[in-house]
Amino acid sequence: MSVHKSPLFLRIVFVLAIFIMLFVSALTYRHVESITKSSDMVAHSYKVTVEIEQLYTNIKDLEIERRNFLLTNNDKLPSQIKFSKSIIKHNIKNLKELTKDNPKQLYLIKKAEKLITEKFKIVDYALKNYKTLSRNNIKSNLLQGKKVMERLSNVINEMLLLEKKLLIVRDEKNDSLTDSTPTVIYITLFTTIAIISLAFVKISRDLEETRLNNEQLALNNESNNLAEQIGEYGTWFLNLETNEYTFSENEYRLLGVKPYSFKASLEDFLKYIHPEDLQYVQDVSSNMVNQDKLIPFTYRIIRADGQLRYLRGNGKTVTNKSGEKILIGTTSDVTDEVVANKSIEERNIELEANNKELQAFNYVASHDLQEPLRKIQTFISRLIDKDLNSVSESGQQYLLKIQDSSERMRLLIDDLLQFSRTNKSEKVFEPTCLNELLENAKHELTQIIEDKNAIITSESLPHLNVIPFQIQQLFTNLINNSLKYSKENIAPIIDIKVSEVKASDEIEIPVNDQSKYYKIIFSDNGIGFDSQYSKKIFLLFNRLHNKDEYSGTGIGLAICKKIMDNHKGFIFAEGEQNVGAKFTIYLPFS
Repeated sequence: MSVHKSPLFLRIVFVLAIFIMLFVSALTYRHVESITKSSDMVAHSYKVTVEIEQLYTNIKDLEIERRNFLLTNNDKLPSQIKFSKSIIKHNIKNLKELTKDNPKQLYLIKKAEKLITEKFKIVDYALKNYKTLSRNNIKSNLLQGKKVMERLSNVINEMLLLEKKLLIVRDEKNDSLTDSTPTVIYITLFTTIAIISLAFVKISRDLEETRLNNEQLALNNESNNLAEQIGEYGTWFLNLETNEYTFSENEYRLLGVKPYSFKASLEDFLKYIHPEDLQYVQDVSSNMVNQDKLIPFTYRIIRADGQLRYLRGNGKTVTNKSGEKILIGTTSDVTDEVVANKSIEERNIELEANNKELQAFNYVASHDLQEPLRKIQTFISRLIDKDLNSVSESGQQYLLKIQDSSERMRLLIDDLLQFSRTNKSEKVFEPTCLNELLENAKHELTQIIEDKNAIITSESLPHLNVIPFQIQQLFTNLINNSLKYSKENIAPIIDIKVSEVKASDEIEIPVNDQSKYYKIIFSDNGIGFDSQYSKKIFLLFNRLHNKDEYSGTGIGLAICKKIMDNHKGFIFAEGEQNVGAKFTIYLPFS
């Protein structure tokens, strides 16, 4: 074997070639970097020069606009002057950024900035006092501006001269580097052999990398096959250019056959579709080639073993690197989900039947129960009015107790109907002024408000999208609750406050998001209650006081809770015995 073909020689040559290539590349890189940096510095000097000239031009424009304003009082000029000032400030800002590495230029800019500030004060004085300025004042103002302009002109000329000197130096350096560029390029050409060697190595590495990638791809395919089996889904591909299908292994398994037991095609797949769904699947298949995204659709199949299964198809069109359009789809076995949904539908039907029975019960409560109760109350009332004295003392007590019990029963039926109405009535939301609903509620309670000399104060409530009669009922129940549990011989005071809050800022709201709510607080000076009952008072039929002490059915606050649920809001209660109660409601922004 000749020396130049020996592996050792080839390795030495390869190493030397690599070394030379690296050396020349570094040299070339440094040269190109120097040229680039030099060109950038030249361009930078031009940019600074242009920015200085623009600054001076804008200052002169400002001076002209000031003079014109003092001489003509044109009302359009102040806005132009304001705009010119903003442009000048922007020029100064740009110059500071461009010359941050040049201490001399920065010093001149600061000097110019002070003069510009002085110039702005002169201009602002003229704008502010132009109506009261005498001729002498105007002349003085013009003279002041002229002096500042002369000083500014000198500073700007110094800045331009400094930048011009820098430009000359940078131009010379750039020309020198440019002249040497051909030599560098010529040397670089001789490194081609080394680059070819590098290409050879790279090809070898690419081949090795391809081999490793193929092994990884095979592993991924195996993992995907296992994932499809576990997830009970399959994948398929349709090349829209060639109209050829490709099925994954589990796509076949979903049909109850072995992988690749038939050629992937739509015709063979349709053989397993349930006869009643065949036309539907054919229509979807014919339309999917014209869609970028396949809308999910569910259909039935009869597997090879005779089992009926529900499948759901989904897909999306993509373009591969070769420019071909590929429809990628998935087929999932959703039999369990469909069966579960059918079970839910059956339960919903049962629930609807139960609701109808409840509605029938409500009808009975509202008509059939109330009618005999009214007769009982009527006859008891007549008996007490006419024949009470003719009855024994114990009989009189029985009659009075019957009258009280019948009244409590009437109130209970009315409250139950109100609670039922809150549950089952149509939830028609309307834009409504809550102030009007509050006034309606107060009007309902006019008699008891006057009897107790109650004082009700309220801040202005918002307009919201609500169920009007329910919110009015809410206000009525809360105010009535404060009136009912007021202190004896002390006029009730009910204060209503409103504010806007975020859910994330309120500890009481059990959601931590950025939703906004109107927080409305009803506070009173009544008998209050122990704070341990703050949640129990919203339960149906829950009462904190004996029925002989305070009237009521224990349903009013439960209705309030239900109304807030219907509005996706919240209600909370706080109390302190012998101090008062506070009810806080949160209504979401419409």
